[in-house]
Amino acid sequence: MTPSPASETARRVTVHLVYSGASGPAVRGRRLLFGEDPESVARELGGLSEGAPLVAVDVVTELASTPEGRRLHVDRVVYAEPRALGAWPTVLPPAGLLPAVGELAPDEEPGARGPRMSRLASYGMVTDPRGRVLLCLIAEGFPGAGTWHLPGGGVDPGEDVRTALRREVVEETGQDGVIGDLITVSSHHRTRPGEPEIHGVWVFSHVHVARPGEPKVTEKAGSTAACAWFTPDELAELRLSTTARRGLEFLVRHSRDRSQRR
Repeated sequence: MTPSPASETARRVTVHLVYSGASGPAVRGRRLLFGEDPESVARELGGLSEGAPLVAVDVVTELASTPEGRRLHVDRVVYAEPRALGAWPTVLPPAGLLPAVGELAPDEEPGARGPRMSRLASYGMVTDPRGRVLLCLIAEGFPGAGTWHLPGGGVDPGEDVRTALRREVVEETGQDGVIGDLITVSSHHRTRPGEPEIHGVWVFSHVHVARPGEPKVTEKAGSTAACAWFTPDELAELRLSTTARRGLEFLVRHSRDRSQRR
């Protein structure tokens, strides 16, 4: 295993669960390995059954350097059992979430199937006061070309998921929104013959544009060909990307679950 150069920023994702322990609310966590689903890992941490309800409550970004000079970017995905939801962030340990950054420095062993690609992406369910949803059309030459997609994309080294999402919304639509609720965190694991194995962690958040304007793509030679506002009725007629379909389902479920908790 060849170590990364000191100038390279290594990316890591950890998963944490806020739960109701015998002595009160507590939090535990571990590193997310390639191909793992973060919700499944959170349930494993709590000894919960498959499908047990969880709430995604936060994604915390840490930037650090090891004594050897290696830079690390760690995104910590925090879930909570519904009954322990109010305990976050009061259960945050004074020394920070575990595993500590130093424990996350080693690389994973290379995959047996060949090349791997990992990606953390931040996507927005972008709405306006009229209840419209903002979507982007994927340009030719990119995966999913011709489908309508959620504004968003990869989180750059040094960015947190909220900063990245606001940047992407401006680049892809020209709209300036306020990042609201974290809706959920999901994953995507793809294996295809002759292609690198891909593992993506997708963060979905609500974004509200209080003063919507005419959408306009501002990035040059990017993956977005066009952008537009759509009413809920119009969404049913669109050819949506897999990410957009999942995001809309998550938004409906999040709104329903939030109303039930009130």
